Amino acid sequence: MIPRATFGVIGGYGAIGSVVVYELQKSSAESILIGGRDEDKAKALASKLGDKVSARRVEVLDTGSLDEFCSDCSIIINTAAPVMVLQDHVAQAAFRAGANYVDAASLMIVKDRMAPLSNAIGNAGLSFVLSAGFFPGLCELSPAYAEVLARNRMNSLESVEVFYGDTSDWSANGFREVAWLIRHSGSRWRGYFRCGEWVPVSIFKASRQIDLGADVGFRRFFMSATPELSEIGVRLDDCSFAAYGCIPGLRIALAGALIGVLPLSDEFGARLLRNGFRKDHLPMGGFVVCRVLGHSQGRQSTLTTQTLYEEARAFWITIAPLLSNRMLDIQSIYPRHLIWGGVVIRLALAALLYFLRLREPVRKPAGGF
Repeated sequence: MIPRATFGVIGGYGAIGSVVVYELQKSSAESILIGGRDEDKAKALASKLGDKVSARRVEVLDTGSLDEFCSDCSIIINTAAPVMVLQDHVAQAAFRAGANYVDAASLMIVKDRMAPLSNAIGNAGLSFVLSAGFFPGLCELSPAYAEVLARNRMNSLESVEVFYGDTSDWSANGFREVAWLIRHSGSRWRGYFRCGEWVPVSIFKASRQIDLGADVGFRRFFMSATPELSEIGVRLDDCSFAAYGCIPGLRIALAGALIGVLPLSDEFGARLLRNGFRKDHLPMGGFVVCRVLGHSQGRQSTLTTQTLYEEARAFWITIAPLLSNRMLDIQSIYPRHLIWGGVVIRLALAALLYFLRLREPVRKPAGGF
């Protein structure tokens, strides 16, 4: 009988998955099984990491293949994408196999699909950790943490705000997911929460320029309360809550507007976003800043927390210790978890598309909104 691997990393040779595998290999003595459609790529990575790392082909949309893979693992870590295609396939297979589950993205799709199984997951002594990446993930964990800190230091809260941004070179599937989210969200995320109640705002009031200090600086932000962030807003019934996504430059803003208005494919929308990210960079890989206003002993008080990182993949380093052999009992951490027309409009849109046309990145010699 083949011994059950502790970690099964699906998509383990990809941009995010390979980082997960490397971090697990460094922080844990347990065995690791890399899974993906390209067995050669999986084996090539495994060969670099020693005897405790092995590889196997797995087809995520093939139930038999997926079940076989999950049945040989104690903890499934899903880094495959895009979420809107895979949905809850991997999570369901992990449950059938009696394995714990960690998802680097998942969005609300997986949570909504798995919600009916919540009690069964708990009764089986399993933990399903969803949205364990940067967005969603760290963007929700940070304001929740800041709120707890503030309540321990203040007598009352007035507002909780979270500001987040990232211009790292995401994977193609990552950009596809962002394009899909923009197209399906529309104006539903534009607003804030006042004492747990949703307050929509106009597109003009949703945009703000805010100075977040020396590290992040003066940036333009747009209100963007994702479903995951909205769960925090609904819970805060004694103060206001607002979430803002950073708009680093004009190209990204225009790309987002075009994706939201025109019936572009996810692939083309992803290419527009990638081109914008190449041109409009933040001074760091990304950031999450939380600001809580309240009162302490009759005086106004402010608490600020800040997380900066150099690369979009660095967030997984914070997850690796959770999955190391020193904290392998994750069962104790079970989470709650246009119509448009007219010559002028057409010409304007054509001009925007030209402005955002795909270009090869310019490589300058070293040294040299």
